[in-house]
Order: sequence, then C-alpha cells, then structure tokens
Amino acid sequence: MNDDIRNIMLTLDIDSHALKYALNTNTNLIITHHPFLFSGIKSVDFNTYEGNIIKELITNGISLYSMHTSFDMADYGVSRKLSEKLNIKDYHVLHEVNSDLSGYGGIGTVEPLNIVEYAKMVKGQLNAVHVKLYCNDDKKLIKKVAFCGGSGSDFIDDAIQEKADVYITGDIKYHQAQTALRNNLCIIDAGHYYTEYHAMEYVKEVLDKFVELNVTILENNTVKEIII
Repeated sequence: MNDDIRNIMLTLDIDSHALKYALNTNTNLIITHHPFLFSGIKSVDFNTYEGNIIKELITNGISLYSMHTSFDMADYGVSRKLSEKLNIKDYHVLHEVNSDLSGYGGIGTVEPLNIVEYAKMVKGQLNAVHVKLYCNDDKKLIKKVAFCGGSGSDFIDDAIQEKADVYITGDIKYHQAQTALRNNLCIIDAGHYYTEYHAMEYVKEVLDKFVELNVTILENNTVKEIII
C-alpha cells in the first residue's frame, strides 16, 4: 500500500494482453473500469487464467484498481462522456439511484434526425465495428435520446416512461428488444465496449495534472468481434 507509482495504464478490462502491455511499459498501476473478478474466489490457482494474472501482477509489483459502478454514476464518468460523443444536450440521469440524484445513464435531446442516419452517426462517433438498430419505422425522426453505457437493458422501462425516441446501450437480448418496440422505443445496441471505453479519457485528464505521472490509455476490446 506504500509503493510509489509513476507509470499508469488505463484500460476498460484487464486480460493477458493488457498485462503483457503493462509489463513491457514498466507499469506500476493499472486502472480499469471493470473489475477483474466479478465474484469471490476461495483460492488463487496459478494454473487458471485468473490465478496466473494475479500471480504476474503481484510478482511484478503492479497494483490494480477497478472503478465500475462508481464510475458509471460519477458526474464526469461514463454517461457524460457518452453524451459528449453523441451530441446529446441538457441530459439528466435516466435511472436515479442515490439521494444526490446520481444514477445510471441519461436522457436528453439532439437535433432532429432520421433514425437510420442517427444510428450511422453513433457507429462512427463511438468507433464501433457495427451497431444493431431495432426499430419498426426506418423513417422515424428522433429527437429525445436515452442512453446508458455498457449493459443497460435494465433501464428500458425508464426510457419508455421518459418517452424517449431511441435508447442507446449494449448487450440487448431478443425479448428486451421486443418490449421496446412494442412501446414505440427504438434501440441502438452499440456494444458494451464501445459505449464505455471513451470515458477513460476523463481519468487521464485528472491524472495528467500530476506531472510526475506517466499515463497511457490502452484501447483493448477483450471481446473480439468478427463480422462474417
């Protein structure tokens, strides 16, 4: 806990590729959005994928800090960066969780645009390999946009109640899309990674104020997509 750090790597997830990059760049601290372990473990087995990474982190003196839901709900976090990338103005929180009105996602307005053209813009702005558009009317004009980085399917009802024209998020399932379409809500599934990784730029901006630190962002999508 008392180690001094100088070289910091920011990335959405930690995996073997990110670890190799950290070793090659003499990284002292890795900051990720997603936690490396999503559930508790009772032993560290070096013969497993997770156990070997834990071993390499410790033996090479690399600390790992993961933010996740605190960054999802931060004022300058995932939602604000997504709103900036998609030119969504004057947004407010889509699903409030805390007494300070913070929570998940957001909803705001954009200049009126055809839904297909807007989906193309989303793909370009997020550098996504592809996006999925669920919509009953490809002539629909959209103005009110709900959004949530990562897996935002839990908040489809919020988008419906807010009378959004379209909801942008990731990891949408078949029946969830059905629910949205039955309630006149289009969905743009832009992928988990592409709706979140841009927000790491905020973390870099904060850390760059400390001139003694070297901070780099590793763009590393750990779920590779091959369009066939």
